[in-house]
Amino acid sequence: MGPADGRRAVHGITPGGYRALESLRLEKGYRYFGTDLTSSDTPYESGLGFCVAGDKPEFNGQAALSAPGADAPARRLRTLTAGAEEYLTLYGGEAVRHRGKVVGRIRSCAYGYTVRRMVALASLPSGLEEGTELTVEIFGDSVPARLERDVLYDPEGTRTHD
Repeated sequence: MGPADGRRAVHGITPGGYRALESLRLEKGYRYFGTDLTSSDTPYESGLGFCVAGDKPEFNGQAALSAPGADAPARRLRTLTAGAEEYLTLYGGEAVRHRGKVVGRIRSCAYGYTVRRMVALASLPSGLEEGTELTVEIFGDSVPARLERDVLYDPEGTRTHD
């Protein structure tokens, strides 16, 4: 047993890899720049409108973000769950369908160990309501999916400060 193993035992630390972090961030609704959102997405389209402080002194992009309707985009990054409890091979880019019509593509995904489902983020029409039944196309198969609230684990943020 090396020094790092002793520190882990004393502090109750368990090593976790990238896939564990990916799972946790998706359950928590955290976005990843470059995959979930890019420089061509507005904060409102990304589900980050709460971060916009329109009353700040002038800033780059302020006119666009304060334009009428900017805070009500036609599409928005949304959270969905897919399949049952088993792991599904999702990579990102898969078609998301509503009533047979492609309405978006998965941007990022991982198995959510807390919610025991595949969790994905996709840019979808804003008018779709939580609970809407969708399908995700995985290697030619249509897998049932459901539109969820943005944050699946600890939506009030009480666990973030423990």
